Amino acid sequence: MNTRIQYFFGQIIFGMLMSVNGYTQTIEPASNLPPKYYTLTTDTARMNFLMNAIDDSLNSGQLSPVYEMAKDGMMMAEKNNADTMKGIFYFDMGKAFMYQLDKPDSAIFYFKRVLPFFPDQLGYYNLISLREIMTNYVHLENKDAAMAYLDSLHERIDTLDIANPRRYGVSTVMATVYQYYGMFRTAIMLYENAIEGLRKAGQGVGLPMANLAELYDESEDDINAVRYAREALGYLAQNNMPYMGTAANLATYYTNLNRIDSAIYFNKLADSVGQLIHNNGQIHLRGPFNYIAILCNEKKYDEAKKILINIKPWIELNADPSYSVQYLISAAVIDTGLHKWVPANDTLVHSLSIAKKTGQAVFIVMSLQALATVNAKLNNYKDAYKYHEEYMHYKDSLTNEETKSKLADFEALYKTRQKEEQITLLKKDNDIKNLELKNSRQRSGIYLGSFIFLLSIAGIFFYQRNRRLKIQAKKIKAELQMQVLRSQMNPHFIFNCLNSIEYFIMQNDKRQASDYLNKFSTLIRSILDSSRNDVVPLMKDMETLSLYVELEQLRFNNKFNFKSFIDPALRGGDYRVPPLLIQPFVENAIVHGLANSEEKYLNLTVTASLQNDMIKYVIQDNGIGRIKAKIYNMQNKPYHKSIGLKITEDRINRYNRSSQSAESVSITDLYDEDKNPEGTKVEILLKAI
Repeated sequence: MNTRIQYFFGQIIFGMLMSVNGYTQTIEPASNLPPKYYTLTTDTARMNFLMNAIDDSLNSGQLSPVYEMAKDGMMMAEKNNADTMKGIFYFDMGKAFMYQLDKPDSAIFYFKRVLPFFPDQLGYYNLISLREIMTNYVHLENKDAAMAYLDSLHERIDTLDIANPRRYGVSTVMATVYQYYGMFRTAIMLYENAIEGLRKAGQGVGLPMANLAELYDESEDDINAVRYAREALGYLAQNNMPYMGTAANLATYYTNLNRIDSAIYFNKLADSVGQLIHNNGQIHLRGPFNYIAILCNEKKYDEAKKILINIKPWIELNADPSYSVQYLISAAVIDTGLHKWVPANDTLVHSLSIAKKTGQAVFIVMSLQALATVNAKLNNYKDAYKYHEEYMHYKDSLTNEETKSKLADFEALYKTRQKEEQITLLKKDNDIKNLELKNSRQRSGIYLGSFIFLLSIAGIFFYQRNRRLKIQAKKIKAELQMQVLRSQMNPHFIFNCLNSIEYFIMQNDKRQASDYLNKFSTLIRSILDSSRNDVVPLMKDMETLSLYVELEQLRFNNKFNFKSFIDPALRGGDYRVPPLLIQPFVENAIVHGLANSEEKYLNLTVTASLQNDMIKYVIQDNGIGRIKAKIYNMQNKPYHKSIGLKITEDRINRYNRSSQSAESVSITDLYDEDKNPEGTKVEILLKAI
C-alpha cells in the first residue's frame, strides 16, 4: 500500500494540481492579450477570441488569465444576450474555480448553471459539466452527491454511440472515482472498456493505462505497474499534468523495485515538466518526497534529512493534510534509519492522529505498520502487538476480497517454488539430506494443504455471512420502501378518490369521471415510479405534488386555492430530492387544517428555494390550526394513529445526516392580531445535491 492514489486521482480528474497557496490564493490579473484582440471591432469577435484563448490556456497549463478572460466574456455575453456564449463562459468560470482557484463548491455552482443553456444531455457541455460536478463533489468529500451524479453519467454514456470517443473519456474519469472509493472491480472493468474503445476510435489510451498502473501498484505488483505506466507515457502529451504525474509515479515504482537509476531519471523528468508548467506541487513537494524515498532506500539518511528541512515551509503553506502526514512519515523513516526510535515513535503517533482525523486510510496503514516496527525496537512488545493488530484491520479494509485471493495464490505459489529450489540444491549433498528434505517437503505439503483447507473454510464462512447480510439489507430496504409507500398513499385518500369517481359515474358525468380517473391513475403511476428511486429530479417531484393537490381540490369541491413557487435557481439546476418527501405535510395541511375550516377564503401555498447548500420548503395554510385539529380528531377519530409524519421526519433526518442544519423540520402555529388560530406553517431544510 502506498501514498499515491489520492495524489494521482487529482491528476486525472482535474488534469492539473492546484497551487500550494490553497484556499488563500487570490485572483491574478489576466495577462496582456495579443495585439490582435485589441483590433477586433465587434463583441462577437472578441467573445470568440476569448473562448479560444481560454482553451489554449487550459491546454497549456497557463491558468492565471482564465478567470479574468471568462469574466470579461460573460459581461459581453450578458450585454448582447448571447445565451450560447453565456453557457460557454459559465463553463469556463467553473474551470477557473476548479483548476486555478481550487474552490470546488464555486465550481459546482457554475457548472450547474451551464446545464440549462445546453439541454442536450449527450452534448459536450452538458455531459462534461455533469462529469465536473461529480469530481468536485468527490473533492468536497460528499460521497452521496458524487455517487448520484455518477449514476446519472452511467445512464447517459450507455446511450452514446459505441464509436464515440467521448464515451470512453468520461468512462475513464468515472473509473478513477470508483478507484478512489476502493471499488476496484468496477474501476478495472471501466478502464479495460475505455482502453478497448479508445484504441478502436484511434484515440490515445494514456489516462486509463496510467490508472491501471496505479491499481497494480495498490496490489503491490510494481513490475506490472511499471509496464503500464511506461506504455501510458507514450500516449500522454508531454508537458502537461498527467504526463508529469505518471513520470513521478514511475519514480516511486522503480524505488520500490530498488532500481535507483531509473527512479532518479523519471523523477528528474517529472521535475522538468513541473518547471515548464510552473507546478509548485511537483517542484517543491512531490519531487523532493520522491528523492527522500530514493535516498532512504540507499541509506543516505543525512542527505534525505536536508531535503526534508527544505520541504517544511511549503508544507506550512499548503492546505492539503496528506502532505503534512507524508512529511511526518518521511521524518520518521529517516529517524528510524538513524536508530532514533523515540523521536520516530512520537512523530508516527502524530502522523497517525492527523491521518485518522482527516480519514486518510492509506496513511493510517503506513503509520500503524511503522509504529509496530518502532515499538518492537523499543521493546514495547505490547504496544507493538496492538499497532500490528490495528494495522492488519485497516489493511484488510483497503484491499478487496478479489485482490486478497490473488495475493494469497501468488504467495502460496512463491513458497512452493522456493521450496522446490531448496530441494534441488540439497539433492546434491547426500542421500541422507535427500531423505530429510523429502520428509520436510511432505510436512510442508501437509501444512500448505491444511492452510489452504482452513483458508477455504474461512472463505466459505465469509461468503455465507456476506450473503446473509446482503439479503437482510435488501429486506430492510424493501420494508422501508413499503413504509414510505404507505405514508405517501393514504388509504383514505385512495378510497375517497374512487368514491368521487363512482359519484361522477352515477351522475352520468362522463367527462368529470374520465378527467378524475386519468389524473388519479397518473398520480398513482408517478408515486410507484418514484418509490423505486432514492432520489428524483426536484421538478418532477413538484409536478407529482401538484397533481396530488389537484385531486384533493376536486375531492373537496375546490374549497381552497393552491399556489406554488419554485426558486429559478432550482428550476435551472439539476437538483435531486427524495421522492414526495413533503407530501405528508401537504396532506396534513389539507385534511386537518383546510378541510375542517368554515372560512370562505382558504389558501395553501408551497415554496421551494435555494439557501446556500440547502433546499428550503415552506408549506403554509390558513386553516383551523393544530390545536383545533387535534380536538376535532379526538372527537371524530379517537382510535386513529398517524405514522406518516414520523416516517417522513425519519427520512429527512437520515437524508440530512451529514449536513450542518441544526433543525430539519420546524412547525409554527399562526395567529391573527386577536390571538385566534390562523393556520400553520411548516419549514423543511434539505441538503441540496
